[in-house]
Amino acid sequence: MDKWFSKLRIGEKIGLAFALVGLLFIGVVWHYHQTLATVLGDYRQLQVFEVRKSLALEIEIELAAVRDAEKDFFIEHQEVFAEETEQRLQALNDKVAALAAVDQDSRQTATALQSLLATYQERFHAVANAWRVMGLDENSGLQGAFRDKVHRLHELAANYNVDRLYTLLLQIRRSEKDLALRQDAAYRERVRTLIAEFREQVETSGLNDAIREKLLAELTAYATSFEPYADSALKAGNVAGGKGPFRDAAHRIEAMLNAYHVPKLEASVLQLRRREKDFLLRGDQTYPPMVVEIADAIRAQIARSLIADADKALLTGLLQDYQRDFLALVAQSGSIGTLSREMSAAAGLVAPLVKRNVDQANQTMARRVAEITASSQASARLSLIVVACAVALGVLFAVLITLRIVRRVRLMAGLLDDLAYGSPTRRVPTVSNGRDEINAMGESLNALVDHRATFMGWWKEAMAEVNARRELAAANSDEEKDQAMHDLRSAGIAKLHLLNAIRGRLLQHGERVLDIAQRIQSAPGKVSEQDGKALEHAAKGMATLFEVLNKDSEAPASPQRGHAQR
Repeated sequence: MDKWFSKLRIGEKIGLAFALVGLLFIGVVWHYHQTLATVLGDYRQLQVFEVRKSLALEIEIELAAVRDAEKDFFIEHQEVFAEETEQRLQALNDKVAALAAVDQDSRQTATALQSLLATYQERFHAVANAWRVMGLDENSGLQGAFRDKVHRLHELAANYNVDRLYTLLLQIRRSEKDLALRQDAAYRERVRTLIAEFREQVETSGLNDAIREKLLAELTAYATSFEPYADSALKAGNVAGGKGPFRDAAHRIEAMLNAYHVPKLEASVLQLRRREKDFLLRGDQTYPPMVVEIADAIRAQIARSLIADADKALLTGLLQDYQRDFLALVAQSGSIGTLSREMSAAAGLVAPLVKRNVDQANQTMARRVAEITASSQASARLSLIVVACAVALGVLFAVLITLRIVRRVRLMAGLLDDLAYGSPTRRVPTVSNGRDEINAMGESLNALVDHRATFMGWWKEAMAEVNARRELAAANSDEEKDQAMHDLRSAGIAKLHLLNAIRGRLLQHGERVLDIAQRIQSAPGKVSEQDGKALEHAAKGMATLFEVLNKDSEAPASPQRGHAQR
């Protein structure tokens, strides 16, 4: 770690410290943005639930509008309401498609809703077409068809509704005979009254004009011929057996009435219409059999009547067409009832599906809110931990880097104090080939201490040798000479150790120079500033050591000269 750290300059170390702190805070900012993105994602999920609930409400509203338009169509039987129902169904399908795009759960619900709506729409189309076949009003479809037939039948029935005329004719004939039997003038007046009423009934009847004219003509003939008969019967009592022109005219009138008389035909037709209206109003299936029964009775009445065969065929044909169209309408009505129930069943299943989707959305939303709350609290705690760790790591990095710089500065300050006021024995720890300015200062200070120690040691040993030589020269006894020789040998041995140390340092400088030279040869033309300073330091160190050796070559001469002089 120290070796790698010494490769960096002080500015680079400070920059590295700021970079590490910056990276830590970038990590904090990244964590904050990740937390914010998570919160936004959770909020979007909550928005999805709100969209589901909103679309569900819109679907319910649109479904209600569809059912309202459907009911208006069934009540009013107008195409505008059928078109409105189609438009509402399209809008409802669009809402369901929007629900399908929300999420997976909504997509499943939307698929089920689309199937139900397709069934509903299919049944509505079938019901609407059935109503069109039946007739949206009284003049269209089957209603219009059988209505035309029964109206025609009713119109023709009026031509055969001579029951009242027949009754009046019988009353006239009865009063005529009472007159012949009792010769009472009251019966003549009664015949006159009945003739007037008969004429009024003929004039207001539904008989065609030709028959009406014939009846009126015969009635006039009867009235004209009856007056002489009545006078004769009242005055002379001569009734001639009740025979005369008036009797022939009455027979002709009776024959004409029989030719156009179907008893109670118009009343039966009205009864037929009544049961038809009851069915259309109530839809009760008990009425169609009644209509068939009345139609059979009318056919029997027509068959028993004395009207012409062509008239019978016309009336029977109209009645048959009416019955066929009415029964077809009854069948369509039954189909409409079945389709309407299926349609209502499909529509009835839509609301529970929508409600289930809303309930599911509410439950999921409540669960997600609880999860988001717990996640937010955990994220807040984690954010605080991350910020605290980032601050702690930033402070730690700053302290470590500062301590690594300051520690060696303090060592160098202590070494300088020792150098200034004593004999330093410590050295500043350094790393070879380091780029750190503190490391370079430590190397220079160590070199200074080493040079000073070398000079001081060399000077002391040189002085010790000089003193030993001086004492040897001044020795008078063998004992003094032996002691002086011992001191001289000790000084020589000490100088030899110093020379070996100098040689070792020279070898170190030489190895360093050789290493730099090899690097320069491997990359010609490229000499780094660090290598240049290293060469300079090695050269100066070698020069200093050679200077020490040069002083060593001069040191022995001084004691000899001193001895000669003495």
